[in-house]
Amino acid sequence: MTKPKPIIILSPDKKRRAVLNYLGTTHSGHDYHSLTIEGIPLSLENRIFGSVCLWSHDSRFLSLQEWKDYDKITGAKSYLLLIFDLLTRRECVVAEVEGAKSEIIPEGFIGESLMYTVVHDGEFGTTRNFESKFQYLSSWQTLK
Repeated sequence: MTKPKPIIILSPDKKRRAVLNYLGTTHSGHDYHSLTIEGIPLSLENRIFGSVCLWSHDSRFLSLQEWKDYDKITGAKSYLLLIFDLLTRRECVVAEVEGAKSEIIPEGFIGESLMYTVVHDGEFGTTRNFESKFQYLSSWQTLK
């Protein structure tokens, strides 16, 4: 079986691109990837990401799901919703969800807000939508 091609997500202004390189698939069928963003090589090494990547309309922000406490069989034990500010070269955790049967997915940028969905699978599964005024979060970290 051949390895899937990288997923290339161009920014709306076509000046940047995020590349998700396939690393594998969990037993539950979820693909996981490494991430490269041109000009930001070191901060992303040895990190695992999901398949969804979302640019803001002005190409400044990129949001995606990072897997934490990863296991090749079950996948992640928790997921972070990250946002990268490529103008100021910073990243921030917008939200976190625990559990291998949960997911957090960026849905869209509206004004100063990031819209996202949290899905909990299982017998009593739920789906909830959230909004974060991400620019006002206090946990921004500098990208190296």
